[in-house]
Amino acid sequence: MANNGNDWKRSADESNSELQKVIEALKAKVTSLEGEMSQVKSTVAKRQQQVAFTAHFNKGGPTTHSGSYDVPIAFSQVELNLGKGYDSKSGVFTAPVAGLYLFHLYVKGVGTKTANDQFQLAIVNGKSELAKVTLHSELYKYARTSTSVATHVEAGQKVCVKFHNWPVGRSDPFSYDIWHDTSFTGVLICAD
Repeated sequence: MANNGNDWKRSADESNSELQKVIEALKAKVTSLEGEMSQVKSTVAKRQQQVAFTAHFNKGGPTTHSGSYDVPIAFSQVELNLGKGYDSKSGVFTAPVAGLYLFHLYVKGVGTKTANDQFQLAIVNGKSELAKVTLHSELYKYARTSTSVATHVEAGQKVCVKFHNWPVGRSDPFSYDIWHDTSFTGVLICAD
């Protein structure tokens, strides 16, 4: 009889040992899955981050512009600024997250049919011109033009609008009417 009790105890100890191994393996798997789930949640949250801005001139015109090629043009009237990347004082958008962005520039100029003014503006990422528009104000009193560009931007990179060409003797090519015609827009299409 004593032998049966020892066999039973030994069998129970072996079963208990096997169960402990299974429990430890399951705990390790749960820990691993929790880590993976955390990474997935982080990736999904990052990809769902909304970044978009639309800004235009207010009735008084741009707050900074001198015709200099190195000075960003500030669109001071901000309609939308999701992600807080656009600075209306400097005119510079700083990407809060890396990803594929779409930028759009719409320009309405003021000119006369006799003036032969040609203004070129560029959407700039650092020193690189991403897109350029030319406004020939001699064609129409209120000439209009636009450009768009889709480009990858790293987190912290800056994008703005600058003059590419500025006619001598001209100080103000833009229309500042109540319709806020000249505008700069950017939107995050997909985060990295």
